[in-house]
Amino acid sequence: MKPVFFIHPPKSGGSTVISFFDLNLDRDKFTNFLWAGAFWDETRAQFLASGVGGGHYPFGIHRSLKMPLEYCSILRNPLSRQASHYWYARNGKNGEVARGMAVSEVEALAQRGEVSLNEWVSGSYGGKNLFVQMLSGHGVVRRESLEIAIEHLRQHIPTVGLCEDMSDFLLRLCGRTGMRLPFFIRTNVTEGVPKERLPLSEQARQKFIEDNQLDYELYQYVSDELARERQSYGDVYTRAIEVVRAIQARIDALENPYIHGSASTVLGFNENDLRTVREVATSSDLSAIDAYIEVAQSRRRECADLFDGFVDVVRDDMVLGWAVNLTVPEKPVPIEIWVQGKRVAMTLTGERRPDVAAAGYPTDRCGFAVQLPDEAQEGFSVTIGGSAQTLQRAGTWQRGWQMV
Repeated sequence: MKPVFFIHPPKSGGSTVISFFDLNLDRDKFTNFLWAGAFWDETRAQFLASGVGGGHYPFGIHRSLKMPLEYCSILRNPLSRQASHYWYARNGKNGEVARGMAVSEVEALAQRGEVSLNEWVSGSYGGKNLFVQMLSGHGVVRRESLEIAIEHLRQHIPTVGLCEDMSDFLLRLCGRTGMRLPFFIRTNVTEGVPKERLPLSEQARQKFIEDNQLDYELYQYVSDELARERQSYGDVYTRAIEVVRAIQARIDALENPYIHGSASTVLGFNENDLRTVREVATSSDLSAIDAYIEVAQSRRRECADLFDGFVDVVRDDMVLGWAVNLTVPEKPVPIEIWVQGKRVAMTLTGERRPDVAAAGYPTDRCGFAVQLPDEAQEGFSVTIGGSAQTLQRAGTWQRGWQMV
């Protein structure tokens, strides 16, 4: 199975999801990309060895890793996530700021009480259309970004869940990965939130909903898809989720030093705590869960291929660049030229690019050169045929061969 990367949107239950991986794979197996910038090579090597990791990274990290992988992610009601981020910043990130965790400028202002809840929410200071941004991989979010995010869900993110129903998400993640324990340790819930004292104004609420309409549409799309998926499994899912919820209730009754951050999880969960939870889980009859996992595994479909590539230059009416199929490196990549919604030229990669292989990619047979037809003189874009993924510097090019 390909390595699994968890796209972790902030304040959406991601730390709780990491406890699921630790329960199933032992402590320190989950590769946290928290410090990947400073220790990239070490983090990549650990991820390759463990086969599971994640962080606050959008779709597209396979390009930096130069390898195929499988994504999973979780969403949360957009307004709930935004308000939770405010109170999390306000209380010093459950004590992590005092332990050295970094804060943004606006988080620091919130902690000092200089930004109100209404100001935070109406300004979307915790991220505007964050889910669409992370699942599309687009730095600047547009209507098109929602379409790309949905296409990525269909092709590359086979397991996505909702923070409001963690048990459902983790049961389906077991069905996808073959892990056996769909349980969690509730982690990093914001402590000391005086929500009833500072209600959100209706004006701030409406402003947030208007500004984050794409996130609401994505959240609804995922909710509808999950309902259809659950229905397709019928009784085998119903029996399994009933057992999961009953066992999780027993786990939730255990002493939990992680729920409000009194015990930091930056370096992982304590092995003794993990062992206690495993003992509660495995002392129960898991046959209904096993039956669901078996059926889900039998329905398992492979994700679409992942790519990386670059448009190097447009010169003398030729487009030159490279593209690699990271999933099947020996497979040529179809490159297409589009003008105003019409495909006007295409080719396949195959020219030698030793510089690309020297940079760590799995093949040097990845170069391409496309002759531009007359229709492309006023502007064109370069795409990967049959994929929503894009090449770097792929569009839109205009006369004089400048990108816009």
